[in-house]
Amino acid sequence: MPEHASSWQRIGHWISKITHHLPAALMVSALVGIGHHKYHMLDAIDGYAFLSIGNLAAKAASLGIKSHPTVAVVLIDQKWHEDKYRQRAPLDRCQLAIDLERIYTLFKPKLLVVDLDLSPALPVNGDAGGKNSGCESQLEVVLNKYHKTPTVLMEPSQVLDTEGQKEIQEWRNRLSLVVTFGNPTLNLSYGLLNTIGCKADSMAAAAFEKYNEPAKGENCLAKREQALRVSPGQYRSGLSAVAVSDLYTCQAESKGNDDPYQLPVVFFGGSYDDSDTYLTPVGQMYGVEVHAAAYMSLLQPTDEAREVLAFVLDIVLGLLLGRFIARCWQIYFALRFSDRARNRQMAPYAIFGLTLGLLVVVAFLTVVSFYLLRNYSIWLSPIPIAVGMLIESFFNSAIGEAVEEGYRQRQTLIASLKAAHDHGPGAFQQQVAHEVEQRPHHAHGLEERAARFFVLDFRRLRKTHQYTALAFLLLRRAAFFLLLAFYIWVSLL
Repeated sequence: MPEHASSWQRIGHWISKITHHLPAALMVSALVGIGHHKYHMLDAIDGYAFLSIGNLAAKAASLGIKSHPTVAVVLIDQKWHEDKYRQRAPLDRCQLAIDLERIYTLFKPKLLVVDLDLSPALPVNGDAGGKNSGCESQLEVVLNKYHKTPTVLMEPSQVLDTEGQKEIQEWRNRLSLVVTFGNPTLNLSYGLLNTIGCKADSMAAAAFEKYNEPAKGENCLAKREQALRVSPGQYRSGLSAVAVSDLYTCQAESKGNDDPYQLPVVFFGGSYDDSDTYLTPVGQMYGVEVHAAAYMSLLQPTDEAREVLAFVLDIVLGLLLGRFIARCWQIYFALRFSDRARNRQMAPYAIFGLTLGLLVVVAFLTVVSFYLLRNYSIWLSPIPIAVGMLIESFFNSAIGEAVEEGYRQRQTLIASLKAAHDHGPGAFQQQVAHEVEQRPHHAHGLEERAARFFVLDFRRLRKTHQYTALAFLLLRRAAFFLLLAFYIWVSLL
């Protein structure tokens, strides 16, 4: 480009340069689209990216905006489970009936979701017709008494006993006009719970349909999608947790605008069993909290960027990353093939700059993803395309820039030899000798290579008074030996 080019010429030159990477960006974007958006082959990377970015978004939601919860989550905590339920399984039906009635009367909810198995417990040691049966009847009485309150119960667990199956089915038939049943299944993906199945029979979907509150946007049920992405912000800002023990103390008194007992929706479950915990963007959460957050995510959906939008953004990102990576390789090869020792010693630091630059770019894209998730509930993962372009750079950009730099240096060499030739044979021979001296070629043996590595390279630079290059070489060698020593030290611990 001319040295005094106008701004428009510079912009045009930059656009020309960046479009050189369009085929690679299209290829990588297509591969990411197929492998990630279609076949979910990169779900592990995407899941942990959502875990970290979602954690930041949830914290910002709780710190930046005053919390306005919509759902109260009533939890049977460890102490209540020990004192009242005697740590027994299944849970004592008489105590469950007492706690349920307390929730109905205190909250007066417009929707109650129970993440506990309330189906009849199989009799133990001839208990049929005794206390257990009486408690089952008491629990049914409570559910029928408050039949005007929409209630969703967990689907009963499967049992192998034929009589037990028959009793449970009869129980479901008796309550079918009073309550709705929802599937409580929550499946982990790569050890995480970022999404749950978007099925009409899930507890969150059953609660959403039962309460019939309009969603703020199209949720996965309306779009007939397979998965529901649980919004991490809902754990911090959409839910208000209350211990069952608080329902029987003075803490159940009104707290004004922040009174959880005035919330229209109540989820009731346990927080005493670690086997019912799941790793979410805000840490370990109990199943009932996940169901409640999933219900809120149906009301306030977290969207994944549309495939077309994601593809376009991936292309733009690929172009920017492609140009950045190519520029780093260009600087590296220009330094590596330079006729100055100082520049050649600086070349490895260009790779360090490439790594640092990529980290900065990924950090910037993480901020963008955080902003979209935090303010617009849109999830756009920056990691797959960044990884794809980084891999592409080692197979394409590096080789391309090496060839380009070789061509530029050849043109420079031709120009210098031509200028020397114009000054006469002596000048031409001197220029040729100078070029040969820049890159002497010797068949080094193992002994000589070791001598050059430890001594001769330093001696040569010192004798020619190239102290800057000597400093860079000392820094590289010191880093090499320090890293090796640290590895040996760690291995021997």
